[in-house]
Amino acid sequence: MVAGLLLWGTLAVVYAAAPLSPVAMRTLSASDPHALIIDVRAALDAGAYVNDPAGERQALWWMGRAGINVSDDAAVTEAIARLESLGSVAHDKLAQSYGGFLTADLRIARGDGGGVSDALQAAALQLDSPDPAHRALAKFQLCDAYSMAGQYQQSQPLCREADAAFGALHDDWDQAQAKNDEGNNALSTGKYSEAAVFYHEARALYEQAGDHSQRLMVGDNLAQVYLKEGKPEQAIALSRASLEDERAAGREYDALVSQYDIARALEAMGRRSEAMDLIASTVGETRKAHLDALLPDMLQEQSRLYEHNGSLKSALLASREAYAAASKHWAASLNSQQAELAARYAAREKEIRIHELERNNQIKNLKLKAAEAVAERNALQLRRQRTTLEASGVAGLGLLIGIASLLLFMRSQWRHSRELRHQALEDQLTGVDNRRGFFRRANALLGRHDADELPLHALLLFDFDYFKHINDRCGHPFGDIVLNVSLQCLRDIVGKRGHLARLGGEEFVVLCPRIGGTAALRLAEDMRMGIASLAFPNAPDDLDVTISIGVALFDGVRCHDLGSWLRSADDAMYSAKARGRDQVVVAHAVNDLLTQVGAGAQPAA
Repeated sequence: MVAGLLLWGTLAVVYAAAPLSPVAMRTLSASDPHALIIDVRAALDAGAYVNDPAGERQALWWMGRAGINVSDDAAVTEAIARLESLGSVAHDKLAQSYGGFLTADLRIARGDGGGVSDALQAAALQLDSPDPAHRALAKFQLCDAYSMAGQYQQSQPLCREADAAFGALHDDWDQAQAKNDEGNNALSTGKYSEAAVFYHEARALYEQAGDHSQRLMVGDNLAQVYLKEGKPEQAIALSRASLEDERAAGREYDALVSQYDIARALEAMGRRSEAMDLIASTVGETRKAHLDALLPDMLQEQSRLYEHNGSLKSALLASREAYAAASKHWAASLNSQQAELAARYAAREKEIRIHELERNNQIKNLKLKAAEAVAERNALQLRRQRTTLEASGVAGLGLLIGIASLLLFMRSQWRHSRELRHQALEDQLTGVDNRRGFFRRANALLGRHDADELPLHALLLFDFDYFKHINDRCGHPFGDIVLNVSLQCLRDIVGKRGHLARLGGEEFVVLCPRIGGTAALRLAEDMRMGIASLAFPNAPDDLDVTISIGVALFDGVRCHDLGSWLRSADDAMYSAKARGRDQVVVAHAVNDLLTQVGAGAQPAA
C-alpha cells in the first residue's frame, strides 16, 4: 500500500514536470501565463531539459513572454539569465538572440527607449540564419520593438516583411502577430480603415490557429478603430470581451488598457458618470501596480473627462499629476539611456575611430618624412654640384642653366612637401581640419597665458544623429554627400566665429576663440537649425538629417586643459543624444556662466 502511494506520488511529480509542447506553451503564455511560468520552472528543476537544449531554449522563451504579459519581472529576468547562460555554454546564437529580445521588450515596457538597441543586436544574430523561420522571427521582433517604442515608420516595413515570411511558412499564429503590429502602426498614424483590415485579418488567423485569447486581444485593438469611426457600441463589446479574458489570465497591464478603452467608449455613448467612475478606478489600479509607463495616459484621460463634466479643479489636478508622472518616468528612462550610451558605444566606437585616425595620421607622417628626406638629398646634391661647377670654372651658361633647373626642382619639392603637410592637417572628404589639425590649433590657443580670461573660448562638439542608419539605408556614397553638403552649410553659418574640424566618422567640433557663452549657444542653435532645414539631392522623402551638439567653455577650472574641455563637451553631446537628439545641451560650466548673465540653458545630465 505504502509502496503504491510512493509510486503514484513519483509518477505525479514526473508528469507535472514533463515538458509542454511549443504550441501549448505559446497558448498558455497569453491564456494562463502564471501557470506556464510554474510549469516551466518545475520542468527545469526536474532536469527535463538536461539533454534537450533546443527544448530548454523554447521553454525559456515562452516563460519570458508569459512574464512580460503579466509584468512578472522576476520570471523575465530568470528567463533572460538562463538563455544567456545557455548561449554562452552551448554557443547557441538563437538562445542569445531570444535573451536579447526579452531584454528589449522588458526595457521598452518600462519606457526605456534604449531597448530598441537591444532588439537590433538580438536581430543581428539571426538575420543571416539559414533557417527562414529564425529570420522571420528576428524581423518580427525588431518590428515589434520599434512599434512598442512608438517608431512606427521604422516598424511598418519590417512588419510587412515578417508578415510575408510567416505567410510563406504557413505559420498562422506568427503571421497574426505581424498583422496585429501592422494594424497598431496604421492606427497610430491615423490610417484607421487600413488598421481595421489588418486587425480583422489577424483575428481570422488567430481563429485558425485556435488561440482564443489572442483573438480577443486583437479585438480590443479593433475597438480603438471603432471609437475613431464613431461606433462606441461595437467598440465596448469587443473591449469587454477582451477584459474578461485578460482578468482571467492575470494580464494586468492589458486589462487596464481594456478598461481605459471601455471608459472612452462609455463617454462616447454619453454615459459620462460611468466613464468617470471607471477611469478613476483604472487610475487607482495603475498606481497600485506601479505601471509608470501607463499612468500618464490614464491621468490625461481622467483630466479630459473631468473637464467635459465641468470639474475644472479636478481636471487641473489630474493633468498636473499626469505631467509629474510623465516627467518622473522619462527622467528615469533618460538616465538609463545615457548609461547605455556610455557603456555600449562610447568605449567601443570611439576607440575604433581613434585607432583609424591614428593609423591614417601615421601614414601621412611617414609620407611627410619621406618627402623631407627627398628634399634633404636634393639639397645635398645641389651643394655638391655647386662646388663642382665653381671649381671647374667652365660652362658658365651651363652652370646657370643647371642652377636654375635645380632651383625649379627644389621649388617643386618644397611645394610637394607643403602639400603633404596640408594633407596631414586637413580632412580629405570635407576639407575642414582633421583631428591632428584641431589639436595643433587648440593647443596653440590654450598655450597663451590669458586662455581663461573673459570672454572665454568655446568648444562645440557635434555628431550626426543615426548616421549609421543613413549609410546602411542609402549607401556610404550618399552618406559622404550628406557630410559634404552639411559641412558646406556649417562653414557658411560658422564663418569667422570659429574653426571647423572633423574628429572622426560623423563627429565634428567647432573651436571658437573668445566667443563667450551666450554667443556660443546662439551659434550652436544656428548650426542645429541649419542642418535640420537642409534638403539633399535624390534623398528618400522620409530622410531627416539632424545633429546633437554639446557646448563647453574653457574656464580654467572645470575645463583646465584640452582633455577636460573635450570630455565636458563630449558629455554634453551624449546627453543631447540621450534626450532625444536634434538639440543643444551645454555643460555645467557653460550653464553656470549663462545663468550669471541671465541667459537660460539646458545643462548636461
